[in-house]
Amino acid sequence: MEKPTMLKRIIMALLTLLVITYVIYVVCRASFTQVKTIVAKETVAYQSISCDCFIIHDETLIEYNGDGVISYTVNDGDKVSVNETVAGVFDSATSAGTKHEIERLKKKVEALRLLQTNSETFTKTPDEIDKNICDNLMKAAVEINTKNFGEAEECADDALHYINERQLITGKAKDFSERISQLEDRLNKLEASDSQRKKSKEIKAKATGYFVSSADGYENLFTVSQVEEILPEDIQIEKLEKKEVSDHVIGKTIGGVYWYAACPVSSEDALKIKNASSLMLDIPVVSNEKIRVELHSINQASKSSDAVVILKGTFMNDEMAALRKGNFSIIVESFQGIYIPKSAVHDMELSRTVTDDKGNETTQTKSIPGVYIKIGEEVAFRQIIPIYSGEDYVISDSGKDAEAFSDDVGIVQVYDDIIVEGANLYNGKIIRTN
Repeated sequence: MEKPTMLKRIIMALLTLLVITYVIYVVCRASFTQVKTIVAKETVAYQSISCDCFIIHDETLIEYNGDGVISYTVNDGDKVSVNETVAGVFDSATSAGTKHEIERLKKKVEALRLLQTNSETFTKTPDEIDKNICDNLMKAAVEINTKNFGEAEECADDALHYINERQLITGKAKDFSERISQLEDRLNKLEASDSQRKKSKEIKAKATGYFVSSADGYENLFTVSQVEEILPEDIQIEKLEKKEVSDHVIGKTIGGVYWYAACPVSSEDALKIKNASSLMLDIPVVSNEKIRVELHSINQASKSSDAVVILKGTFMNDEMAALRKGNFSIIVESFQGIYIPKSAVHDMELSRTVTDDKGNETTQTKSIPGVYIKIGEEVAFRQIIPIYSGEDYVISDSGKDAEAFSDDVGIVQVYDDIIVEGANLYNGKIIRTN
């Protein structure tokens, strides 16, 4: 009976040890606080005014009254000169396609010859070229998605250029003589067949400017010379009637240095725009970047009445050239600082000693907003200096001129680990992260 008794004692001792270990674990776990953190990063927030705007250009229509198939020789958004050819007229779609293919082959031959001539001066590494290839393929995909097929074709051609350059650098191709010969044979055959067809007509630009291959019927509804006279009653954008575009119109040119945006706003918003140190337009369909503009005029009957703000800009691409109206965001102020979720903001009573001109010292106490950050395994409080407040976040100033209320607490900085989840936080508390 001795052995079973000893075995029972051993089992009981082990069970007791397990219970004690578990209790110690629970107590230790309860002594620490689990927290979740994010890294403090700098960002830019914008204060903006949303309104419907109408774009005004100096526009000249391009017309063609004859028959035939029209093939454009320039892309939307391209800068053209007066009397420059913008399109050709062909007797059939086949002829137009042949002409386009001839131009493409000429460009390919020229590009390969240039690569071959300059091959000994290349300085880029294969890795750098691979990045260029990927970047252009990505751009081509984006342009196709937005139906900018002309831009997509240019990006694809650039990618092919870098692929050919890589072949020369890595020695996979000594030269492109054979490929050039093949392209020239194809080119000669196409030119021979094209010469037997009826000579195409050319359509030329009537004025210098950016080319657009369409018209929307709003051309010259308001002219550039009228922009300072447009009042709110003149430009109820949704009620503006466009003219019927003639079948003979094949495009237009946008001239002048500036385009203008006429934006009806309230008197309060007009004042904000007037007092802004700089202005930008946020038009996602045109550009991922904010577009810099200038205030041209504020048109209103009196200071207390609604107004039409006239902004002017120079940025141009094919989307901007084709844009006429839409809901834009006019950015009147930008705020650069550290992004802080409002859920991470806490108030702390802080004190400081202030000495007046006579040498008298007084203690000031104030509730200061801030965040708790994680330093190692310890909690620390850092003051924030809000310069902008969004719906669920604030932007805190982190500049050199930012001063903390108390020397006992610093100001939150970029790369601090901000605690966004955690209970019963205080300075010096020991914590552990998930």
